[in-house]
Amino acid sequence: MNRPIPMLLLTPEAAGKLQEQCTKATTELREVMRFRKEFDRQLAVLIGYDAMRQLHKDTKRALLLADLVKEAA
Repeated sequence: MNRPIPMLLLTPEAAGKLQEQCTKATTELREVMRFRKEFDRQLAVLIGYDAMRQLHKDTKRALLLADLVKEAA
């Protein structure tokens, strides 16, 4: 059952391109996470901590429901 995972061999050019894409995606993800954190902080100041917590709960439930609907289809 334990089969070795085959190695992926890349040319140096392909490996470099893949590394660049990974670096770019990681940088963009960090920027989005930073933006979301600050956005959440400012929103909590505007609407209050309890409303923010409820909004997060409602959003999680809506996403779960959308996933269930997608699975059922």
